Amino acid sequence: MIGTATNSATDITFLSDRKYKHKEADTTSTPVIAEEGVATSIELEKLIPHIATYIEQYNSVESKKNEATIIKLNMLETKRLRNPLDVIIEEDDEGFIARAVDFSLFGCGDDRIEAIDALKFEIESLYFDLIEDDNFTEEWLSIKNFLKELIIDS
Repeated sequence: MIGTATNSATDITFLSDRKYKHKEADTTSTPVIAEEGVATSIELEKLIPHIATYIEQYNSVESKKNEATIIKLNMLETKRLRNPLDVIIEEDDEGFIARAVDFSLFGCGDDRIEAIDALKFEIESLYFDLIEDDNFTEEWLSIKNFLKELIIDS
């Protein structure tokens, strides 16, 4: 296909089938041939910033792959929280671990979401178990009081 290249970027329109079409007649234009499936230098120049950004993001993700991430948990499976609960998510050899910062409880999963969901289940299960009785050690009673203040029971 024969198109037209000029000094003005507005004179060339990129079509979805990777061909160029001249928008307006221009006597200063130099005809060029754009083969189907072959990128022109103009097209490549437009892609360079996007490629650089992608490479930067990829390298950032790869470098942070094994770093711990801290999130704020606002809800459990069926209960809401009065205040967000800090959760640390870490990758290990078998998947991911989500653990509560304020007490010793964790959930595991193949991905981050699965680990967080497992932790939510464990927190609610512990809450329901602790609510049933007061015959616990001081440590468990402290966790019970913390959860009673944290979880909205409605």
